[in-house]
Amino acid sequence: MTSLSHTLIRTSLAKSDSDWIATTKQRLHCATKSEWHQSLTALEWHRLTPLVFYSLKAHGLADTVPPPYLAQMQAVYQQTRLTNAFFRLMLVRLLRRMGERNLHPVLWKGMVLADNFYPDPGTRLMGDIDFAIAPEEMDEATEVFQSLGFDPQDEAETEDAIYFANKMGVICDVHHRVRLFEGKESMNLTIDIKPQGMSVPTLRILEPNAMVVHLIVHMDGHRPETGLMLQWILDLAFVFRQWGTLLEPERLEKLIPAKEHWVSLFRTIRFLEQEFGEKPPTCLAQAAKNFQPFTLEEILRQRRLALWGLPYPRGWLRLGASRLGFRLHHCRPEIQASDLFLGFTDAMRNLRNIQKTFQIDTVGH
Repeated sequence: MTSLSHTLIRTSLAKSDSDWIATTKQRLHCATKSEWHQSLTALEWHRLTPLVFYSLKAHGLADTVPPPYLAQMQAVYQQTRLTNAFFRLMLVRLLRRMGERNLHPVLWKGMVLADNFYPDPGTRLMGDIDFAIAPEEMDEATEVFQSLGFDPQDEAETEDAIYFANKMGVICDVHHRVRLFEGKESMNLTIDIKPQGMSVPTLRILEPNAMVVHLIVHMDGHRPETGLMLQWILDLAFVFRQWGTLLEPERLEKLIPAKEHWVSLFRTIRFLEQEFGEKPPTCLAQAAKNFQPFTLEEILRQRRLALWGLPYPRGWLRLGASRLGFRLHHCRPEIQASDLFLGFTDAMRNLRNIQKTFQIDTVGH
């Protein structure tokens, strides 16, 4: 299963003229239906189904997929493309209305990545639209959201963010406080870019170093409940491809808040290099060599455990209930016996890598 998953992910990252494509067709033809089922189920848990489908079609490999699985993948891709197009329309309306009021929203993550970094707008799943808006602009921004049918979701509001949703299911996660970059506003953390698929002249987004820091800190912040997720790792891969030469070690060092995020960044860089042949950002390549890469098995395992809530008590209760035959409210991946022991091994390996950051110069300068 892991072998087929590896092949599918690498195909999703392969360039059109890559020699990899020429040798992949036979590997995919040899996969059993059981392997296809297990691999595609795993990739669904990691939100990669639309990207994998698009890549197989783009590389002329769709005929290697058993027809029932191909149809399922195509349906997910088409739904993602349709949903993302609808999100873009809503976002354009919001941005135009905010522009009329001279507001300055900063877009994050999903929409930016889908529009400017992924190979096709239907290849990056997302559940909401992420903004950052200055506190002094928040009252006017709220008026804009409400004028377009978006109401505040009081039950989801946090100390740092307000959620808005409309009746069609579009959710906007609007941060008026960004603790990650507090006190660093003078570093010019945003840039304006031309969107690829939206009818607005520019999008204000995080500049390359701030974006990488935000993505890695976001991944680490959600890791206890989500585990490592391949979609977020591939987000970084596409950003490295486009912006790797723009990264500056000294700037990253000023922005990254803690040692453990360096570990995640370096282990991710090494994982992408070792598993899929992705070229590391030049300025970080040497320092990354001091760290063990994540492995695909480790990432798949951590996601399985996290979705059960393991190793926390609620997870053990949930797992015990399922073993006793109780029906759970949500479907979860099958846990393998080795996951429980190896999950502890993964945690110890990551701890050793964190300790290593205190023994070496983080960015090698």
